[in-house]
Amino acid sequence: MIERQQRPAILPQSDVGGGEGGGDDGVGSEREDGAEARRRKEILERLRALAPEGAPLPASALPRDLYSAILARFGSIARARQAAGLAASLPRRRRWSEEAVVEELRRLHGLGLRIRDRELKEAGHSGVVEAAQIYCGGLARARRLARISDERRSARKREPWDAERVLTEIRALRAAGQSLARSRVDPRLYLAARRYFGAWGNAVEAAGERYERVRLNAPSLPVEQLLEQLRALAAERPAMSASELEAHSLGSVLRRRFPSLAAAVRDAGIAAWPRRERSPLPTAEETLRRIRGRDGSGRSVARSDVRREDRSLLRAAERHFGAWQVALEAAGAASGVGKAGKPGKA
Repeated sequence: MIERQQRPAILPQSDVGGGEGGGDDGVGSEREDGAEARRRKEILERLRALAPEGAPLPASALPRDLYSAILARFGSIARARQAAGLAASLPRRRRWSEEAVVEELRRLHGLGLRIRDRELKEAGHSGVVEAAQIYCGGLARARRLARISDERRSARKREPWDAERVLTEIRALRAAGQSLARSRVDPRLYLAARRYFGAWGNAVEAAGERYERVRLNAPSLPVEQLLEQLRALAAERPAMSASELEAHSLGSVLRRRFPSLAAAVRDAGIAAWPRRERSPLPTAEETLRRIRGRDGSGRSVARSDVRREDRSLLRAAERHFGAWQVALEAAGAASGVGKAGKPGKA
């Protein structure tokens, strides 16, 4: 009868090597505990930064990486909120009255929010809009009761238009590489151009541009003529970036006539142009700061305007928050409506 050989017991790593090795494990454990504490502190600081006035954000509005980190280290959103000194749950639905509506509108106005139907709803305050309809007979009357002026009237007090300003605006658009097509410009600029020059095309020509080059419905040009225009643009603006070429009026024409802008540049025999830059996307906190700065300076936070003017901000917002509108709400931005032009899609 063959006896089975007894296998040697495998000791835990901490038991191998005697007393000297055991001391290192204690130090490593302390280091891990310190790193974990710092990580938890960072999470709580981010959670507080996303909770203006101490009101916690809904879980759906939190950045994805922060949401995952909270669950991994605190087990639940409620525990993380309590550790951060915030309310563990969202406030319950409040009871409304005429006085409560007036008080809430004054509070929101004091925070810089425009007291208008669309702005209030897009900022997550649809409840006060509905309450104003029920208890005050509408938002307009509630605004009067709260002694808040109609911002639409004051917003119209802007610099007057004249022929010189029309030309200045057109040249500024051209210098920025933006389209001068009639359907792509600010409607106020278009109307002023018609008033002082008779037609949009006349104003473009007076600003020193060839209108046929900027028309979206211009007669089709031969391919070689388009490539010649592209070579001239590359010589005129050697530092132009790929995104600037894409937004340029010539870029929109080339996209319709060539498989891609890269193909058009290659066919034109242009090397190392346009300039391509890939910078890291802003963090979630930096994204919120940039949205607040943009909104606070009076620039449009409409998605269409941000997509045209600052694509890295839009990509970062959608990467960290899932949607542009969610990022606006997290930043406490007043509105997703463009301040110059049509409302944007948030």
